Amino acid sequence: MTAIGTSARVVKGAPSSLFAALGFGLSGAAFTLGMLLLARVLPVEAYGRFTLAVALFNIFGLLTPMGVDQLFLRGPMRAGRGLLAFLILSGLVVGGVVGAVTGLLGGLHRGEAWLTALAIAGGGLVAATSTGLRAWEMPGASMLLAISASFILLLAGTLTVLLGIKHGATPLAIFAAGNIVFGAIGWSLLRCRAKDGDVGHPARRWREAGSMLGLVALGTLSLQIERIVIPILLDLKDLALFGVLASVAIFPFRLLASGVGFTLAPRLIGAEPARRQAIVLAEARPLLAVIIVATAGLAVCGPLLATMVTGGLYAISPALVFAACVNGVGKVAMAFPRAMLTAAGSPADLVLLNGWGVVGLALTVSGALAGAAYGITGLLWGATLGGAIPTLFTLHLAWRRLGKD
Repeated sequence: MTAIGTSARVVKGAPSSLFAALGFGLSGAAFTLGMLLLARVLPVEAYGRFTLAVALFNIFGLLTPMGVDQLFLRGPMRAGRGLLAFLILSGLVVGGVVGAVTGLLGGLHRGEAWLTALAIAGGGLVAATSTGLRAWEMPGASMLLAISASFILLLAGTLTVLLGIKHGATPLAIFAAGNIVFGAIGWSLLRCRAKDGDVGHPARRWREAGSMLGLVALGTLSLQIERIVIPILLDLKDLALFGVLASVAIFPFRLLASGVGFTLAPRLIGAEPARRQAIVLAEARPLLAVIIVATAGLAVCGPLLATMVTGGLYAISPALVFAACVNGVGKVAMAFPRAMLTAAGSPADLVLLNGWGVVGLALTVSGALAGAAYGITGLLWGATLGGAIPTLFTLHLAWRRLGKD
């Protein structure tokens, strides 16, 4: 299955996954520095709550478009008032539910919960407009929107240090306001660009949007699942330590995974079936080299970086960094079958991929549960090994599908 209308334009100008990952590299530096600055200043439990808020934002900010954003990649859509109203409403509903639940359960303080809800609503609009601009041949603007949250975090961390702030509500307020502003900017750009296209309501393709939403949901959950289970299986102090660890050792691999999702699907859409497997191999080889170098470098430098930036408040061992790197490699591997089947999969393939995603999520949680008895290191190894099994099956499915018409 290939997209219509926009596919030829997207494939023609799509950069490689490695190029996108390098573009996201600056975003990774901003995210890492921003989170480490916050870790240096905020009390441990306040930083743990902030880490949880960022995880919720990363999950639900991508879910609020309800899969409609992904339809930009599979067919032309017009950026009209109806679509804007839908995106705003879905963002407010999803963000509101998340804020209410986290406030009631006590994971976040009430003010922090509602600031997280606003950040999610703004992040959903950013995610939708970023995807739309990518489909309408504006990859530069699309990438700037996609990485904007990292620079907002850097701003929040910098101001927190300069002003000596000791609570999490102020940096969360900065984060929420920044996402709302970038969402408005993204919509303005998309509105000017996407004047033509499908004028029908997205509901006529709602079934396909639902499958795409499932892929996005499972993908974001798989990237953030450790942040969700750690405060349940361990405690907020361990979550704070994981936040530092993730900033140093896991986030670079999330950037590589984002690079795969950002560029591989557009490159495969509209490509001749005989060329699809070659395109994937061309993307994978340089990424493998980057992964090897990054793992070696992080294992050596990661512990020293964390100690220096946090003033010795958080200490991580080389063994823990290595476990985090292997966990990150698993997240990169998960991104490949999702991108491949998003571009070349049939509706039945997408349903099957969703099914394997649910199995993978269950096995990841089960592995984390089994490994939690050995602390964060054991939890990471258990989660990684649990998620590896369905990843292998979905890679096999996606590889076979690429060679078919």
